[in-house]
Order: sequence, then structure tokens, then C-alpha cells
Amino acid sequence: MKGKKTLRLQWQCQISDKGFTLLELLLSVFIGTIVLTITYVSFFQIIKAKDITEEELELYHEARVIFSQITKDLESAYPYGMVYSESLTSPYSYFRGTKEGEQSRVLFTSLSRNYRSDSLDSDQAEIGYYTEQNQGSETFSLIRWENPTIGVESGGIRYPISERILRFNLLFMTEGGELIEEWDSQQTRALPKAVWIQITMKSPRGEEVSFDSLVTIPVAQSGGQK
Repeated sequence: MKGKKTLRLQWQCQISDKGFTLLELLLSVFIGTIVLTITYVSFFQIIKAKDITEEELELYHEARVIFSQITKDLESAYPYGMVYSESLTSPYSYFRGTKEGEQSRVLFTSLSRNYRSDSLDSDQAEIGYYTEQNQGSETFSLIRWENPTIGVESGGIRYPISERILRFNLLFMTEGGELIEEWDSQQTRALPKAVWIQITMKSPRGEEVSFDSLVTIPVAQSGGQK
């Protein structure tokens, strides 16, 4: 019995000696810290990448909206005073495109105005696109202007359709297919056959992203102007 009692006492002592040493605790804390740090960094990198992706998708969506609006307006371009005219000539400058530095400006009469059924105004309006530099920034705002009172620069509705523009460039196609930077219908007595739109925007990463599209003008293509 005495031998068994001594053996049991030794076994209890061995159990009581088992546990974590200070070195093991420090090692566990160190490993845990590394794991938490990696998890923390990875989590915020994923969140940042998600935000950048969403902002870039927003940029491409904004570009589609810009081209959709300009295309709609240009495809409805029609010489002022010629809607019910048989002569198809107008002394008014119904399409003017100019270039200042890297920025273009265009002003034309169109049938694509936001018309209200209770309005007494004409279906035709003067529509313009131009840029204004954002204060304290290298970027520009692309402004759309619409005025049902044709020939009057004051009034109308002006609003930005993008504030990320770096360059807004337009090229106008002549009868012979040449692309030129400026157009004046008082001299050409016609609408351009098409307009090549080139837009460079600033991405969330600060990179330059360029978009372009060729928009044909149906009235000019059909030969409905002289």
C-alpha cells in the first residue's frame, strides 16, 4: 500500500508540473499578433480595392451617360428656321464649333430639347457643350446648355454633366471626309457629316482614361441640306 501511495504522489506531481512556460506564452502572443496584423491589413486592402473598383465603374458609367446625351443632341441637330422651309437655307449660324487650347466648344440648334407638352416654345432649341475649369484643380466640368430662345446667350438651363474632364476635343467631318477642329455653318452653309468626340477623364487613381465616339448627323448624311 505504501508503494502505491508513493507512486500516486509522484504522478500528481508530474501533472502539476505541466503548463505553459513564459517563452511559450510570449511565442503565442507574437504569432497571434502577426495573424491579426495580416488579417487587418488584408481586410483594409480588400475594402480599398473595392472602393477603387466601384469608383472606376462609376467613371465608365459617367462616360456612357456623357456620350449618350451628346449623341442624342447631335443626332437631332437641325438648321434653325428650316423645319418647315422648302429652301433649306438659313442665314443663322446654326452650328458652330471652336477650339481653345485642348478644349472644344460647340453650339448648335437641335430638336432634342426637353420639351413640355404645356409649353408654347418651339420644339427646337439651341444646345451647347463647353468646359469650365474646376477651382483649384486640373480638371474641368463639362457643361450642357439648352436655351429655347435661339440666338440669345443669356438664360436657358446650364448644368455640369461631368466634373472629371481633362480634355474635351471635337472634330467635325466635312463633305469629303476630312476632320477639322472648327466649324461655322455661316461659312459652310451645312452641318458637318459627323462629329468625332474625344474625351479624357481623370480616374480615381489619378490616371488619364480616354473615350471616343463618332456620331453621324442624319440630316447631313441624308443630303437634306443645301
